[in-house]
Amino acid sequence: MSEKVKRLSTIVLWVFMGLTVIFAIIFFLGGVVPGTEGTRYEEPKVTNSFIIYAYILLGITILLTAFFSIRNFFVNRNNLKGTLITVGLAVVLIGLAALVADNTVLDLPHYKGKDNNPRTLFLTDVGLYVGYFLLGLAFLSIIYSVISKNLKK
Repeated sequence: MSEKVKRLSTIVLWVFMGLTVIFAIIFFLGGVVPGTEGTRYEEPKVTNSFIIYAYILLGITILLTAFFSIRNFFVNRNNLKGTLITVGLAVVLIGLAALVADNTVLDLPHYKGKDNNPRTLFLTDVGLYVGYFLLGLAFLSIIYSVISKNLKK
Protein backbone atom coordinates (compact mmCIF):
# COMPACT_ATOMS: atom_id res chain seq x y z
CA MET A 1 0.00 0.00 0.00
CA SER A 2 1.36 3.40 -0.90
CA GLU A 3 2.32 5.80 1.84
CA LYS A 4 -0.29 8.39 0.75
CA VAL A 5 -3.15 5.88 0.93
CA LYS A 6 -1.95 4.65 4.31
CA ARG A 7 -1.74 8.20 5.68
CA LEU A 8 -5.12 9.20 4.25
CA SER A 9 -6.85 6.12 5.66
CA THR A 10 -5.29 6.76 9.07
CA ILE A 11 -6.54 10.36 9.06
CA VAL A 12 -10.06 9.29 8.00
CA LEU A 13 -10.17 6.61 10.70
CA TRP A 14 -9.11 9.10 13.40
CA VAL A 15 -11.74 11.59 12.20
CA PHE A 16 -14.47 8.94 12.44
CA MET A 17 -13.17 7.89 15.85
CA GLY A 18 -13.29 11.50 17.04
CA LEU A 19 -16.83 11.96 15.73
CA THR A 20 -17.91 8.78 17.47
CA VAL A 21 -16.42 9.90 20.79
CA ILE A 22 -18.12 13.30 20.44
CA PHE A 23 -21.46 11.61 19.68
CA ALA A 24 -21.02 9.30 22.68
CA ILE A 25 -20.30 12.22 25.00
CA ILE A 26 -23.32 14.15 23.70
CA PHE A 27 -25.42 10.99 23.99
CA PHE A 28 -24.66 10.57 27.67
CA LEU A 29 -24.42 14.22 28.70
CA GLY A 30 -26.72 16.01 26.26
CA GLY A 31 -29.95 15.75 28.20
CA VAL A 32 -33.09 13.74 27.63
CA VAL A 33 -36.27 14.17 25.62
CA PRO A 34 -38.80 16.23 27.59
CA GLY A 35 -41.38 14.04 29.27
CA THR A 36 -39.05 11.06 29.64
CA GLU A 37 -36.78 12.43 32.36
CA GLY A 38 -36.88 10.55 35.62
CA THR A 39 -38.69 7.55 34.13
CA ARG A 40 -37.48 4.10 33.18
CA TYR A 41 -37.77 5.14 29.54
CA GLU A 42 -35.40 8.10 29.53
CA GLU A 43 -34.37 8.83 25.95
CA PRO A 44 -31.30 10.95 25.17
CA LYS A 45 -32.00 13.87 22.81
CA VAL A 46 -29.48 12.72 20.21
CA THR A 47 -30.62 9.10 19.94
CA ASN A 48 -31.94 9.48 16.38
CA SER A 49 -28.84 11.38 15.25
CA PHE A 50 -26.62 8.70 16.76
CA ILE A 51 -28.55 5.97 14.96
CA ILE A 52 -28.34 7.86 11.64
CA TYR A 53 -24.58 8.26 12.16
CA ALA A 54 -24.30 4.51 12.80
CA TYR A 55 -26.24 3.84 9.57
CA ILE A 56 -23.90 6.14 7.65
CA LEU A 57 -20.87 4.29 9.03
CA LEU A 58 -22.48 0.96 8.18
CA GLY A 59 -23.23 2.14 4.64
CA ILE A 60 -19.67 3.36 4.11
CA THR A 61 -18.35 0.04 5.42
CA ILE A 62 -20.61 -2.00 3.13
CA LEU A 63 -19.74 0.11 0.07
CA LEU A 64 -15.99 -0.07 0.70
CA THR A 65 -16.13 -3.79 1.40
CA ALA A 66 -18.10 -4.45 -1.78
CA PHE A 67 -15.84 -2.19 -3.85
CA PHE A 68 -12.59 -3.77 -2.69
CA SER A 69 -14.01 -7.30 -2.94
CA ILE A 70 -15.03 -6.72 -6.55
CA ARG A 71 -11.73 -4.98 -7.30
CA ASN A 72 -9.79 -7.87 -5.75
CA PHE A 73 -11.80 -10.34 -7.82
CA PHE A 74 -10.72 -8.66 -11.07
CA VAL A 75 -7.13 -8.10 -9.94
CA ASN A 76 -6.56 -11.61 -8.56
CA ARG A 77 -8.87 -14.24 -10.06
CA ASN A 78 -7.02 -17.06 -8.29
CA ASN A 79 -8.82 -16.20 -5.03
CA LEU A 80 -12.28 -16.94 -6.46
CA LYS A 81 -12.51 -20.28 -4.65
CA GLY A 82 -11.71 -18.69 -1.27
CA THR A 83 -14.20 -15.89 -1.90
CA LEU A 84 -16.98 -18.33 -2.75
CA ILE A 85 -16.22 -20.39 0.36
CA THR A 86 -16.38 -17.23 2.50
CA VAL A 87 -19.70 -16.18 0.97
CA GLY A 88 -21.06 -19.70 1.49
CA LEU A 89 -20.02 -19.69 5.15
CA ALA A 90 -21.66 -16.27 5.62
CA VAL A 91 -24.90 -17.60 4.12
CA VAL A 92 -24.78 -20.64 6.43
CA LEU A 93 -24.11 -18.40 9.44
CA ILE A 94 -27.03 -16.12 8.59
CA GLY A 95 -29.22 -19.19 7.98
CA LEU A 96 -28.35 -20.61 11.40
CA ALA A 97 -29.12 -17.26 13.00
CA ALA A 98 -32.48 -17.18 11.19
CA LEU A 99 -33.32 -20.64 12.53
CA VAL A 100 -32.63 -19.54 16.09
CA ALA A 101 -34.28 -16.08 15.79
CA ASP A 102 -37.67 -15.36 17.33
CA ASN A 103 -40.37 -12.99 16.10
CA THR A 104 -42.66 -12.91 19.13
CA VAL A 105 -44.18 -9.47 19.65
CA LEU A 106 -43.01 -7.90 22.91
CA ASP A 107 -45.37 -6.72 25.64
CA LEU A 108 -44.24 -3.12 26.12
CA PRO A 109 -46.80 -1.19 28.19
CA HIS A 110 -45.92 2.41 27.25
CA TYR A 111 -44.56 1.83 23.74
CA LYS A 112 -46.70 3.24 20.92
CA GLY A 113 -44.18 2.94 18.07
CA LYS A 114 -44.38 0.87 14.91
CA ASP A 115 -41.23 -1.21 15.40
CA ASN A 116 -42.71 -3.86 17.69
CA ASN A 117 -43.77 -6.13 14.84
CA PRO A 118 -42.69 -9.67 13.96
CA ARG A 119 -40.59 -8.74 10.90
CA THR A 120 -38.52 -6.09 12.68
CA LEU A 121 -38.04 -8.30 15.73
CA PHE A 122 -36.98 -11.23 13.54
CA LEU A 123 -34.41 -9.17 11.61
CA THR A 124 -33.08 -7.74 14.87
CA ASP A 125 -32.73 -11.22 16.33
CA VAL A 126 -30.91 -12.45 13.22
CA GLY A 127 -28.47 -9.54 13.45
CA LEU A 128 -27.86 -10.12 17.14
CA TYR A 129 -27.30 -13.86 16.71
CA VAL A 130 -24.90 -13.30 13.81
CA GLY A 131 -22.99 -10.90 16.05
CA TYR A 132 -22.94 -13.45 18.87
CA PHE A 133 -21.73 -16.20 16.53
CA LEU A 134 -18.96 -13.97 15.13
CA LEU A 135 -17.90 -12.92 18.63
CA GLY A 136 -17.72 -16.58 19.66
CA LEU A 137 -15.71 -17.45 16.55
CA ALA A 138 -13.32 -14.58 17.27
CA PHE A 139 -12.73 -15.84 20.82
CA LEU A 140 -12.25 -19.40 19.60
CA SER A 141 -9.77 -18.30 16.94
CA ILE A 142 -7.80 -16.29 19.52
CA ILE A 143 -7.67 -19.28 21.87
CA TYR A 144 -6.70 -21.61 19.01
CA SER A 145 -3.89 -19.32 17.83
CA VAL A 146 -2.48 -18.99 21.35
CA ILE A 147 -2.61 -22.74 22.00
CA SER A 148 -1.16 -23.69 18.61
CA LYS A 149 1.60 -21.10 18.98
CA ASN A 150 2.57 -22.49 22.40
CA LEU A 151 2.48 -26.10 21.19
CA LYS A 152 4.90 -25.33 18.35
CA LYS A 153 7.58 -24.09 20.77
